[in-house]
Amino acid sequence: MTRQAERAFDADQRSHALHWLALAAGAVAVAGLFAILIALARVPAVGQLFPGAEFYRVALTLHVTLSQGVWFMAFAACLWALAAPRRPSMIDQACLITAAAGAAGIALSVGVGTPQPLMSNYLPVLDSEFFIGAFLLFGLALAVRAGRSSLPLTLRLPADLAATRVLGLRLAAMGFVACLGLALATHLAIADAVRGLAYFEALFWGPGHLWQFVLVLLMMVCWMALAPPVQRVTAPATYTGLLLLAAAPIAAGILLASTHDPFAADHVVGFTRLMQWTSWPAPAILFALLLSASPRPRPGFRLSGALFALGLVFGAAIDGQTTLVTAHYHGTIGAVTLAFMATAFQLLPRLGTTSVDTRVAGIQLSCYGWGILLMMCGLAGAGLMGAPRKTPGDLGLSWSIETISRMLLGIGGLLATIGILMFAYLVLTRLWPLAAGRGIHNNEAAR
Repeated sequence: MTRQAERAFDADQRSHALHWLALAAGAVAVAGLFAILIALARVPAVGQLFPGAEFYRVALTLHVTLSQGVWFMAFAACLWALAAPRRPSMIDQACLITAAAGAAGIALSVGVGTPQPLMSNYLPVLDSEFFIGAFLLFGLALAVRAGRSSLPLTLRLPADLAATRVLGLRLAAMGFVACLGLALATHLAIADAVRGLAYFEALFWGPGHLWQFVLVLLMMVCWMALAPPVQRVTAPATYTGLLLLAAAPIAAGILLASTHDPFAADHVVGFTRLMQWTSWPAPAILFALLLSASPRPRPGFRLSGALFALGLVFGAAIDGQTTLVTAHYHGTIGAVTLAFMATAFQLLPRLGTTSVDTRVAGIQLSCYGWGILLMMCGLAGAGLMGAPRKTPGDLGLSWSIETISRMLLGIGGLLATIGILMFAYLVLTRLWPLAAGRGIHNNEAAR
């Protein structure tokens, strides 16, 4: 490849990736607006101003779908685009446009008809043809994007850490394709048996668990970028082995789903045990290695690891469907989000825009991370008192441990939301001139 062709390739790749990042940041911004409503709905006295629990559930549904389904996978697509060995094709551009249309449809679905929320595990949905259509459109676009990022398959072990990170991204893409394949197989198995909440609960149970392993893989790749180790301390083969260990449960989950009926107790318990025992060893070991082998970890790395660890601790204390479950997944999901945010700041100069000041980035990451930490403590305190999940709860002013916990949750939620909106502002204001075709601002990226 000539120098001129290489520059053209890099420019096309950067442009494609920055549009995916813009979509991801836009989704997390809109999710943040819904998060404000959710947090206020849980604050004593203030929550009584909102129109009942149904409002809370609709806002929660859209917040979760945008802040997890769209944000996570659009950012994954950004990473896949940057790691692609080929120039973005018309198919890749079509995936981006289709995903953006699907994400917009998800956000706007709240205003179409009177959708009823179905609070299924992993991804709640609105019982609305408009929402489901937009959701499927986004999923189809990401399926094609992930399928293309899974290739080419190779048995060659990575020679350095950069190649190891690419392997991790490829394993995550393959895992996401496996999730969607399992969702399709589950749909074919249950479509004629159940409807409504029971359908989505069964549909998302297996694929939702596998999706968590995909997110863990992506988080591990981001950790390796945020805390690049000194190569002489630990060989790249060690990190390769940890990525393969993190991906192995996906294959185990496919085997479990193929041998059990979706409604069987062994199917439900099997995926729970798979998550319980296999989701944490690989990232825990990787975090410890990077903590000791990296001379200067970037902002967000340590806090992401702390959220993940605390999420595991709260997960071990779960006993029933209380807000302890919510505290657990806010920790693990918050750890992924924080790693993605910190990595996004690191990517901005590579995408051709100005970088975020280290101090400002640290404030934003701390605001989000400590906000999530307060939320987790509030949710855990309420859960230990028996507060049920997915409900706004009694919002009176009686000073009980549960009420204080809910106040802590509200404060933490608002703090985390400020962090989310800060992130969206910092990223979108830098990406918008480039996304609008106004040129490259960073001279280093343009060389």
